[in-house]
Amino acid sequence: QAASPLYNGRIPPEIRNALFECILTEYNKTDAASAYPQSRCRPGYTGARTMNISFILTCRRVYLETYHLPAALKEHVFWHAPKTGPYGRHFHDIHGIAHERWYFARFQPWQLALAKEIHLFTQMYWLEESFHELCSSSVVPAVERLRITIRAGDWWYNERNHPFTILPYKAGGGLQAMRTEIAREERGEVIAWDKSGWGCAFQNMQALKELEIQFETTVDRREEMRTFLKRARTWRFPMGER
Repeated sequence: QAASPLYNGRIPPEIRNALFECILTEYNKTDAASAYPQSRCRPGYTGARTMNISFILTCRRVYLETYHLPAALKEHVFWHAPKTGPYGRHFHDIHGIAHERWYFARFQPWQLALAKEIHLFTQMYWLEESFHELCSSSVVPAVERLRITIRAGDWWYNERNHPFTILPYKAGGGLQAMRTEIAREERGEVIAWDKSGWGCAFQNMQALKELEIQFETTVDRREEMRTFLKRARTWRFPMGER
């Protein structure tokens, strides 16, 4: 180890740690067997992901400095309903959080405490019906970064070219309820957040620091999406005391 540039004093510990994080960052496998079906690919998600775990076994000192990084650096990705994703174990409970429970049950307590980032590709029914359950459960206690992606085919009745319908303020209601809320906002009314709405679930994630919501659609509905996004940017989710 004394001869290694990592430990002979030439490289500061901060840079060494950055190198270790880079080496252990997830990446998409490029072999044909690991590729996702074209219909399931998303930007940055073109195949099964992996890490250079073998690097941790280089020597005892490297192990002691890096053993925690796989759990800390990994983005934990879930597809709802599971059959809309590219691969993985499918669960009969497509309306709940069975996948998340099964996945994180395999973690040691110290690993679960390091699971900081989750990405949900989700259809609207799951967001409205099951997202609350995930946020209020003990399954993901330490998540700091959450990304939610609504894909082009995830919108309610997308196959019928139905208007984009999403109502974070309260559960249910559909298109007419959303239009009513829009009209109230345009009259200058302040819309109250009902605890049944999926938008209120974030306050149950006590460690959450960063939230990103991605909305996807097809090119022919681009202008409709732009109009929708103007309203979405006004959402101010209740985040509890933090």
